[in-house]
Amino acid sequence: MNTKFFLFLFILLIISSFSSNRKLKEENYNSKEEENHDENESSEEEPEENEISEEKTDFSKISSSNIRKENMPHSQVLLPIRRIGTSNSEISDGPCGGVAKKSSNTLTTKGSTINFIWEIIVPEISGNCTVKISKGLQEEENFELLKPVDGKIYSDGSFICGREKGFEHKDFILPKDYECDGCTLQWKWATSFGNFYSCSDIIINGGNLGKCMGKCLNGGSCFNGECLCVEGFSGDFCENEEGKHSTKWLFYLLGFILLGGALYLIWKYWDKIKNLFKKTQPWTTNQQQNASFAFKEEQSKNNFVDPNQIEENSKYHS
Repeated sequence: MNTKFFLFLFILLIISSFSSNRKLKEENYNSKEEENHDENESSEEEPEENEISEEKTDFSKISSSNIRKENMPHSQVLLPIRRIGTSNSEISDGPCGGVAKKSSNTLTTKGSTINFIWEIIVPEISGNCTVKISKGLQEEENFELLKPVDGKIYSDGSFICGREKGFEHKDFILPKDYECDGCTLQWKWATSFGNFYSCSDIIINGGNLGKCMGKCLNGGSCFNGECLCVEGFSGDFCENEEGKHSTKWLFYLLGFILLGGALYLIWKYWDKIKNLFKKTQPWTTNQQQNASFAFKEEQSKNNFVDPNQIEENSKYHS
């Protein structure tokens, strides 16, 4: 009895030790698999990080790119209403990201406070922003810096923005000497990838705006009662293309030339013209000519003298 019992215990110990060793081997194998899997994942992630760093370097060298990456900064200006076609998910050139000037869609008054609101969809940890205004001309040198009301800016006029996801806003005071029908507000977001631009066209109302509002041609802008013309055009309403005669002055010049030539010919041949008028018979209509002929015929009949009557009269007097 005791022998069988001990034999049974011995067999159980062998079986339990065998199963425990098997489990230990399986656990070691699984842990090794997990380690290998983690190493593979880390090795796969490292090239992606290298690719990102290389892409950052490439983007810093390229001034304009239409490549959209999920990890690139992404934003959108909500107010003032941005130009149609503006994209704040692409690196672009200033001053307005390559989007041409549009009709103004925001009305305000000079010296008033205007609110900028934008949404950060993909933040950038080193992002800074600036807001500038132009009189309507679209060259970068025509934009002047606006400082936010809160005064929290760096020495270059920029302020922290776009470093966290969500909505952001700043208030700015418009210049007191700006009245225009097409002023442009520029929002610039500077990141380590490159610069993102968004422009808004606005009307700033004032007492002198009515003198030229909506009258400036060829891309000109009405500013403080006068048209500011883009390069290559001039005139009160930018109607003249520089280097070319306007159609109006061309007609005037042609008219003066023709008039001067006609007066010269009249002066030179005046004697011949007078003689020509003297020799010319008066002009009459057919009806007037017929009446004249009838009158002459009647007159000739009244003045007709019969020769026989003349002879008889001569005999009588003799």
